[in-house]
Amino acid sequence: MAVEAALAGLRAEVSCPICLDDLRDPVTIECGHNFCRFCIQQSWADLRDRFPCPVCRHQCQERHLRSNTQLGRMIDIARLLQITRSKKKRQEDRRLCEKHNQALTLFCEEDLELLCSLCTQPPDHQGHQVRPVDEAAAHHRQKLSSYIEPLKKQVADIQKLISIQSKKPLELREKVENQRLELLSEFEHLRQFLERDQESILSRLADEEKAIQKKLSTNITAFSEYNSTLKGLLNKLAESSVLPEVELLLQIKNFYKNSEEFSPSVFSVQLRREGCSFPFQYSALQKIIKKFRVDIILDPETAHPNLIVSEDKKCVRYTKRKQNVPDFPKRFTVNTVVLGFPFFHSGRHFWEVEVGDKIKWAIGVCKDSLSTKTRRSPSACQGCWTIRWQGDSYDAPGAGTTPLPSEVKPKGIGIFLDYEMGEVSFYNMTDKSHIHTFTDTFNRPLRPYFYVGPDSNPLRICTGTDYE
Repeated sequence: MAVEAALAGLRAEVSCPICLDDLRDPVTIECGHNFCRFCIQQSWADLRDRFPCPVCRHQCQERHLRSNTQLGRMIDIARLLQITRSKKKRQEDRRLCEKHNQALTLFCEEDLELLCSLCTQPPDHQGHQVRPVDEAAAHHRQKLSSYIEPLKKQVADIQKLISIQSKKPLELREKVENQRLELLSEFEHLRQFLERDQESILSRLADEEKAIQKKLSTNITAFSEYNSTLKGLLNKLAESSVLPEVELLLQIKNFYKNSEEFSPSVFSVQLRREGCSFPFQYSALQKIIKKFRVDIILDPETAHPNLIVSEDKKCVRYTKRKQNVPDFPKRFTVNTVVLGFPFFHSGRHFWEVEVGDKIKWAIGVCKDSLSTKTRRSPSACQGCWTIRWQGDSYDAPGAGTTPLPSEVKPKGIGIFLDYEMGEVSFYNMTDKSHIHTFTDTFNRPLRPYFYVGPDSNPLRICTGTDYE
């Protein structure tokens, strides 16, 4: 048994870790492991900078292969020993049945057991397929040989995957560096924007200070002049009090007239409220729009029967007359809604919708599985992230009851979806102000969502930066 183990160990040492056959034209690499020359060359075929060992993953600096002729001779010797040992084993190794002490000359295919002639007697192996040992061995040797090529292919496939994965760290470094440079660029844009904004705001503040200072000076002068008038009246009053009756009454009219002069108003100092108009998503709005704008079209097969979608699929309006349209399962039949293309599975996307003078509308994104039969307006908790305009104010269903800011009535709304960050942001494109941002986790495809109010004014998807 010791000889068998030693021979098996030797055979393992002289086999190639890649093809699992005996080493052919063996070579040694930097870390000391041995391979067939052809196998290691194939493993490194697509690599350029570093060459990992398929066994220990040591990163070899160069594609250096050192021939190992001594190992090649050892392989020949091991092969000869194996052949010799196999012949001797076939000659000597005739095992006996432990139960009957008879030679094991048969093999049961059902139980995969060696048998002697007595073992085949009923009932243990009755009805089983039993073959002579040499016939069974030949059959199974042939069957085992059919496993060789699939296993070799699996080894080759795994080796190829290892080679591909070995390139991932470099790919990761490149992606990180690209994103780092992109972030630095955005921060630089932000810094420049803030510097310009700061200079502009401080300049306006200085101009306003000068204007108010001038008005204050004028107001102080007016009060000083009024004070002089009052002092003059006091003097007149003192003089008139000692005049004879006729003289007093001759001057009384002018005195009363002068005493009716109105006091100047007090000037109140009030500064305009200055603020920083931070850029969209902390970067330049124009850059974000240009980089992430997507082309959105409407899906007529989802449109409520009272909606008319334009031929170019960019515009939708409400009509009181119900359209004769096919009853598709994905068509909205209760709320006057239409969905858009494309589906969003990942990434960042920006689009604009012209709302004009519509008195009621809702736009945003929704899950592709949103129910088409529900009567209530869907909210974020039901997979629909929208803002809604009703007469003169916004709200965001599912985001609380507090009205959203609406200082400037919008003519157009910008929607920015960041799928990975789980954010949907809305912007008033008329004054570039931020309206609201939903934060959630997205794990299903999303689609643009349009609710069209009960008036004939259209909703239109913008194809250009109409509000820049």
